[in-house]
Amino acid sequence: MRPSKRKLKSRKAATRLSPQQARKRAKSASRKSQSKPPRKIAAVRPLPTQPEEILFRVEGKMSTFGGPHDLGMAANEDLALFTKADLQNPNYAYLFLPAPPPGTSGLGRRLNPDQYYFACRWNYVETPREFLRRALARVENPVNGHAVDARPVDWGPHPSTGRVADLSPGLAAALGLNTDDIVRITISARRAIPAKPIPTLRRAGHGSSNPHVKPVIKQFVKSPNCSCRNGASIDKIVLHCTEGSLTGTLAEFQKADGRQVSAHYVIDRNGDIYQMVSDSDRSNHCMGANQNSIGIEHVGSETDPLTAPQAAASAALIRWLLEQYQIPRTNIFGHDFTPGYCRPGGTSCPDKLFGPVHSQSTIATWVQANV
Repeated sequence: MRPSKRKLKSRKAATRLSPQQARKRAKSASRKSQSKPPRKIAAVRPLPTQPEEILFRVEGKMSTFGGPHDLGMAANEDLALFTKADLQNPNYAYLFLPAPPPGTSGLGRRLNPDQYYFACRWNYVETPREFLRRALARVENPVNGHAVDARPVDWGPHPSTGRVADLSPGLAAALGLNTDDIVRITISARRAIPAKPIPTLRRAGHGSSNPHVKPVIKQFVKSPNCSCRNGASIDKIVLHCTEGSLTGTLAEFQKADGRQVSAHYVIDRNGDIYQMVSDSDRSNHCMGANQNSIGIEHVGSETDPLTAPQAAASAALIRWLLEQYQIPRTNIFGHDFTPGYCRPGGTSCPDKLFGPVHSQSTIATWVQANV
């Protein structure tokens, strides 16, 4: 039965609210909505991280190799993982210098020492050569925690060295490693990706932007009388007189018994430069001051001055070392005047090579005039 018009009007009147009632109802509804707890949204749980599949890992002592100054590599020595065709490959060309160093034809000496590369003793069944060419490795210094990516380029070092890897000089410098320090190298399945070239600075060698080219080293005559610097920086150059012949000096520095002395460089009377200890290693040339110094021997007797070719070669080598290791010019010393030198009774070295008076001021005057 339909309601009468009168009942409809009565119903509408019952639902009509005064302004004050409307405001009260609105406030009540607002309080109820605020008292309701927010709707919970289910949290999205991240997928568990998948473990990396390790394809190669090694940890042990390291050394450095490659580049124009690696005289331990033959001039025609190539690489196990790359060929001369790769010089034109944009993925790999950055590993090499634009032109071969004078007198060389192999890829080993043409490697750019500033780039990050290394050699290990590979099992090509487990890590095929083509995989290694595409792979990146994580190379770490476990002592300081530094780590960078680098590319495999060669097989080595020889097992007889007791080392597990050879690193580029630039890679070793980036990680703060010196010869016979411990390195860790890992290749995982995810790392078979192209390596990004490292911007090449105008450098003559590892560790600094050097405007000078390192003087030619006639021969690297390895001395056993050296040790690790243990991360110590090179901050001084020590000048010596051999007080004997070139032949006698080279032979003495190669003796593992007896006095067990050595130097980083020996400069002959005709200007030829021989290297006997790597810069990254400590030689036994100045008791008490070996840890942070480079030692340069000059062939001559106690009364000989430097010859002109010898002086020119010494000045060129010193200039290169100053730039290479950011050594202040004031930190070039004669043997007897080197800070920290502690041999009882001192020495007459470097004698009269740099001037008629045996003094540090004589050394400083020669440096000022020639270096």
